Amino acid sequence: MKDTYGDRVEDIRLKEYPHMKHGVYLDHSGATMYAKSAIEGFTHKMASNLYGNPHSENLPAKLSGTMVDEVRQDMLYFLGADPKHFDLVFVANATAAIKLVAESFRDLAEKSQSGRFWYGYHRDAHTSLVGVREYTHGRHHCFGSDTEVERWLQSPGTAGINHFGESDLALFAYPGQSNMCGRRLPLSWNGHVRHSEHLQNTYIQDTLFDAAALAMTSPMNKVFGNVDEAPDFTCLSLYKIFGFPDLGALVIRKESGHILTLRKYFGGGTVTMVGTMGGQSWHRSKGPQVHPYRLHDGLEDGTLPFHSILALGEALTVHRRLFKSMEFISIHTSRLTTRLYSGLARLQHVNGRAVCRIYCGSAQGVSDSAKQGPVIAFNVKTANGQYVPYTEVERLANNAGIFIRSGGRCTKSGSSIGD
Repeated sequence: MKDTYGDRVEDIRLKEYPHMKHGVYLDHSGATMYAKSAIEGFTHKMASNLYGNPHSENLPAKLSGTMVDEVRQDMLYFLGADPKHFDLVFVANATAAIKLVAESFRDLAEKSQSGRFWYGYHRDAHTSLVGVREYTHGRHHCFGSDTEVERWLQSPGTAGINHFGESDLALFAYPGQSNMCGRRLPLSWNGHVRHSEHLQNTYIQDTLFDAAALAMTSPMNKVFGNVDEAPDFTCLSLYKIFGFPDLGALVIRKESGHILTLRKYFGGGTVTMVGTMGGQSWHRSKGPQVHPYRLHDGLEDGTLPFHSILALGEALTVHRRLFKSMEFISIHTSRLTTRLYSGLARLQHVNGRAVCRIYCGSAQGVSDSAKQGPVIAFNVKTANGQYVPYTEVERLANNAGIFIRSGGRCTKSGSSIGD
């Protein structure tokens, strides 16, 4: 796609992805393939420098600390999130980011009048988002459709929801892109929740946005460009964007960050002092109490995976060089998705029956990147209309050197291909 990347995709594949020559890899929703030069750049820096534990004060430790700060800020800029208004916490994966938010709400709720918080989540939510409901003592609601969410934003009574009280904590969560079918949900809900008139009387009403799937192929400046409309908490899987390293991130809107600083747990690196002897039990946390604009200091427990963060810096550099911007990736993957959809839709058995049942909209809808990500969910059917087990589909695909993702997608069951 010379008009998209400024170079032929075949040349990029040959130079940067020689490890993909043994088949067609279509499981980018699981993990994107890493570029060769990103690995080489990381290896060169590791062999040329001495990086120490950033919690120490020696020169190798300071080198690591400076590097971590630079990569953190570079990652925010890559996402289109102004560091003045957003902070980024490095975590193991998107699930760890979700759990951090959930546990903070649980801890804060215990101090509230009701002792618990209300949680609403969309039916397309990843399993990790659904799991948050276990901290609510039964005060949760699954929105069955976009329409139900829209009704709730206008008036909770018309949505038929047992609504929370005026003194309650409340959290609404949803994914930017469905893991099942690739459908993209409205970004506008984050701002609507913040500005909804009937929610202004609640103690706190925040949004938790799962961008793990969306961020793989979509420019995130659409999410973070307008601070007032952005999510309060956004979870990401960085290996799904760059392929390497295995890291996640939680992007925090600083105006909402105080909620997370009130969590109970503290670990090494997140406190400045701890009292344990003489009947005393106390600690002083890092974060806004010490540095008002460094929320991450009080949230990144233990020693950071600083070598992985070094690798992330190299991945960012290579990604920009190869693909220019996420906008180009969005254009390219939309074209591939449209082409794949049309090809699958045309497949027929000799008796005229369709080979595939596709679980997304029309070809025209698939080409709209605002509504559809680069995922096609489908089942294969026999000539007499019987469904072929997904295990058989994957076996045949593997034998043909085509690597797809099959089975449950951590939401609803189904088979899918990710471009």
